Amino acid sequence: MKTIRIAQLFIALSLLTRLAWAAPTEVRAWKSSAGTTIEASATKVENGKVSMKAANGRVLEVPMDKLAAEDRAFLKEHFAIKEPEPGQPAGSTVSLLASGLAHPAGQVSGPINAGEGSHYFVYVPKTLREGRKAPLMLHTGAGGGNANAAKMYAEAAELAGWIIASSVESRNGTSFEANHVHAKRCVEHLLANLPIDERRVYFTGGSGGGAMSFYNALRIQSAGNMPLIGYSSDGTFEKNQYCYGIGGTKDYNRYATAGAVAQFKDRGFHRLHPGGHDGGPAWIGVEGILWLNARYLGDRKKDSEFDAERLDFEASLITWMNELRSKEPYRAHYWCTFLKDEYKISGVNAAPVSEMLGKLAADPMNARYTKGLAAIDNFSEKEFGGEGARVGSKKKHTTPQAQKAAEKLAAEYAGVPLIEDIAKDLGSPTG
Repeated sequence: MKTIRIAQLFIALSLLTRLAWAAPTEVRAWKSSAGTTIEASATKVENGKVSMKAANGRVLEVPMDKLAAEDRAFLKEHFAIKEPEPGQPAGSTVSLLASGLAHPAGQVSGPINAGEGSHYFVYVPKTLREGRKAPLMLHTGAGGGNANAAKMYAEAAELAGWIIASSVESRNGTSFEANHVHAKRCVEHLLANLPIDERRVYFTGGSGGGAMSFYNALRIQSAGNMPLIGYSSDGTFEKNQYCYGIGGTKDYNRYATAGAVAQFKDRGFHRLHPGGHDGGPAWIGVEGILWLNARYLGDRKKDSEFDAERLDFEASLITWMNELRSKEPYRAHYWCTFLKDEYKISGVNAAPVSEMLGKLAADPMNARYTKGLAAIDNFSEKEFGGEGARVGSKKKHTTPQAQKAAEKLAAEYAGVPLIEDIAKDLGSPTG
């Protein structure tokens, strides 16, 4: 998806206003859907929440969908709230960031000098919003960083509003600590020069670079990582972080990756693809970033700080899924299911997701794909996770138990796009 198209999408979504200004209402009795009442004046409606000033002077916010139907209708008329068209998502009213960044949006900049011999390339999304801090993902490669590494996940950067950077000096053959020093300088320089949320720094990289993603996530304040065919150098993890592991079915690191991801329990997910020691197609990494973003925002539903960002992220995902459903409906089904069951989407954007999911569910193959991804993740934990602690990274290795389980999985998901091919490989010896 071209970034200019996504930028145009966000401009269009910003017109689907959820913020309505008008004179405050008179003090009146408002009734909730649960039957309780409150005497107050409604001052505004913003992102699905009603700001009220009670008769005693107390100021409060009430989710609009918690009010009785007649009160919701009254607010829509009073504040001239325009609902999105049926099936269309609703974003926030925060405008796009047009200027003022240290680097131009929508393209890779670099190499940028972070000081003392450290450099990086960086991609800043066009969809970064005014006044909003972005998550950062830093790539550490086994063979050094470059412009392509910073742009590889541009689609996810635009959809989720992330900044992607790549450490130039990170490479195999250098100690973990020396690579870490470069990564630390890069992160500190990025934090000082771009609007980045320091709580939401993530790391990624392939093979030795994937190992560095674990190493860095333990030593730099981090929300998690996305290792590609990676492993932990010392078996130590911060389990409150999130981990989305990616790897080939025949990769000799599959056990080490599986064992590491399993340590994160429900905060971890192992995504496999047919192949060997490689990171697989870029679109899987895109989905990894979307997963990490959704997990962070979804687990903080009670934090109003992220309300506007959640709306924008939901709106961009729904529009993206609508395009995806015509080409790869099984992937769209997975994301609808994820948003409904794991992210637990609610509010104005829940209806478009439910509507799309209902249509996609008409083809049972889509649901089998979604179930298949979960089954493969479970297979990884059960069959590979324990081996990870025992054998680590090992070539030409499998077990009779894994072979039998893989045959059963392949038969169960015969004909399902990607899932059958993945299952067939899971019992094969590593390359």
